[in-house]
Amino acid sequence: MSKEGGREYNEDAVGKTRKKGIVCVVVADGLGGHAGGSLASKLAVDTVLDEFTNDPGFSKEHIEKYINAANDAIVSRAMNDPELLYMSSTVVVLLIKGRRAIWANVGDSRIYRLCEGIVAEVSEDHSVAFLDFVNGVTEYSDIRTSPNQNKLTSALGVVMDGMNISEKIHINASTSFLLCTDGFWEYVTEEDMENTFKDSDDGERWLEKMIAIREAKAPQNSDNYTAAVIVI
Repeated sequence: MSKEGGREYNEDAVGKTRKKGIVCVVVADGLGGHAGGSLASKLAVDTVLDEFTNDPGFSKEHIEKYINAANDAIVSRAMNDPELLYMSSTVVVLLIKGRRAIWANVGDSRIYRLCEGIVAEVSEDHSVAFLDFVNGVTEYSDIRTSPNQNKLTSALGVVMDGMNISEKIHINASTSFLLCTDGFWEYVTEEDMENTFKDSDDGERWLEKMIAIREAKAPQNSDNYTAAVIVI
């Protein structure tokens, strides 16, 4: 699911594919104005999915390769068009193979892992607001409203200065994932995620309930938002 929010155009992108028993899910949030942002996020998603399709693997090395290829694609496209010089994108990638999962992110698009409906793990943002939290300047809950929230320290394209890659983890029937851009998690708290999960019969209903909360909280001029849920 990807929507414009309160904007005239959507700079987010989302995609999913499966090959050789591995599921690959990608979410991206483009930056750099209408043309640049939407192109950057689409390049990020399409490149990751293409690289995965051409070489489906389930390792840190594979997921790093997919994301580096997406970064190279955005840099190459920007170098050939001065109007796209500063385009960039966040990205979060999840790979699932059987009862194991691994994920990675660049920027402030997030992946949440839930266990029995409780948030057990959240990816770390590449943002000044997240650094403020790490350094004890603010609380974790303040990241959503911080003026530094949208100041990224790493993104595909302009400056990729960091990539978070998880360990391979074992998953089971109680595991669920939420991948989303900041236009979604800014308005849907961890408590919201847990409460809506408990009141939902399946992933589709869970996503619908979270979207309703997001729509009720967000101002009219709010950012684009994208979310993908995976319920094992």
